[in-house]
Amino acid sequence: MSLTKPAPKGVLRPGPTIEGGLDAIVLGDSPDGLAAAGLMARGGLSVMVIERGPGAGARERREFAPGFFCDDGDPIAAALDAGVIETLDLYRHGLAFARRRLETLVRFSDRAALIVSGDPSLASEAAAAMSAADADAFREFLERTFDDARRFGPWFSGSDRVVAPSADDLSASLDQRRAGRFADARLEDYLRAEALLGASGRPTEPYGWLALPHRLAGDAAGLQGGLAAIEGGERALIAALRRACQSLGVAFRQTDRIASAVVEWDRVEGLALDDGGQIRAPVVVSAQGAQESFLGLVSRARLDIEFANAAAQPGPRLGSVRAHLALGRAPDDEIVTARPDRRFLLAPSAAETHQAWRAARDGGVGEALIVEAMIPSAIDSSLAPAGGATVSMLLHPVGLGAADDAASVKALERAAMTSFDRIAPGAAIDIDAVDFETIVPAAPPIAIAVERRRLFAELSGVDGLFFCGPEARLGARVSLSAGRRAAERALSYAREKRSGR
Repeated sequence: MSLTKPAPKGVLRPGPTIEGGLDAIVLGDSPDGLAAAGLMARGGLSVMVIERGPGAGARERREFAPGFFCDDGDPIAAALDAGVIETLDLYRHGLAFARRRLETLVRFSDRAALIVSGDPSLASEAAAAMSAADADAFREFLERTFDDARRFGPWFSGSDRVVAPSADDLSASLDQRRAGRFADARLEDYLRAEALLGASGRPTEPYGWLALPHRLAGDAAGLQGGLAAIEGGERALIAALRRACQSLGVAFRQTDRIASAVVEWDRVEGLALDDGGQIRAPVVVSAQGAQESFLGLVSRARLDIEFANAAAQPGPRLGSVRAHLALGRAPDDEIVTARPDRRFLLAPSAAETHQAWRAARDGGVGEALIVEAMIPSAIDSSLAPAGGATVSMLLHPVGLGAADDAASVKALERAAMTSFDRIAPGAAIDIDAVDFETIVPAAPPIAIAVERRRLFAELSGVDGLFFCGPEARLGARVSLSAGRRAAERALSYAREKRSGR
């Protein structure tokens, strides 16, 4: 029996609709997608952002335990694209930094601590205080790494006129450039933790060296290699991007009904809906993953075989997970309480790091992880009840299936609690709740990521389709550069199309 009520005689059911009047569509409301939308609108295009489901743009501050609140996403800025911030006037739209030069407290396996100034170029002074025998060697190493960071900065950001790294720089492992340089192995542990946080490869694997210059090439709040705490975290960054887009006339639509791209004669002409309708536009920018953007939207049949194979290539088998901790009592460790509003970095030993990578590649979680943590309630007291504290921690590496069942989640919880206890000794007993965000795949080595970025940006063979998904980014941090590059290419294409070229 049909459950569909027949239409009255003489009344036609509405069929699929074809919508037009747009110059560009952005699929996905990630930070890079929003940056691309705003920049294209600023360049004179009529733009719509398609939000698939709740999306990143719908993030709100949430209560993850009674009286404890968190902002999902990364609270730290390391390399936000200054051009995007200026062009979209993000400071006027609400972007602000709670702390502009984040000091870092590094904890080691032996519970020793190293305090690194908010200006990382001064880290050699802290290193000298910890190991006088390494003062000169560490200063020389740091200066050379900063020089590499400055030389390769345009290459990292995708500029056309660049000094590209040599073949030796591209293929070198982290240990080739770092291991055995210092008498105190803890200095190596510190550098390893900075370079490998969020990365897929071990320190002994090829192509890993550039992760450290890349980490030091970023510009946060006007300081090379520095870090800044975003007021309100990544949620606030997204909110500022959305407000900038709205001020420029960008339209937003939430729908899960996108079926494919409309491609005519190897040229994109919009998006098709699952009912046969279409949203027409000569430019489509996808902020989704490579598989969804190319194999899903376009289909393998329309793509070059090698390109399709690259898009289908599986990502790393390990990733990172952000944990939010509710502490009934704020940490009382003397070093932590001296400056609870700084960044904390847990730097395990070489042996512990290798064990963690083995466990993560087997789908689980190791006993000692690289961890970056902040205590957001030390900056915003409304996030925790009086006397308590909230902690935001990034744990790396973990297996992509490390939260697939109850036993795995328990192991992840133990890892989070143990890790914070290593940062703030004695604090584990006061942890009342642990909440996890979704595990995010690790970032591939920088040299490989640059090549994949170029491939997905230039070689799809479909005119009018541009890409700023996760595979267009370098490293694990939000930077907005992928959105900027996609917008620049899309604007150039739109101008050429209008001029008839």
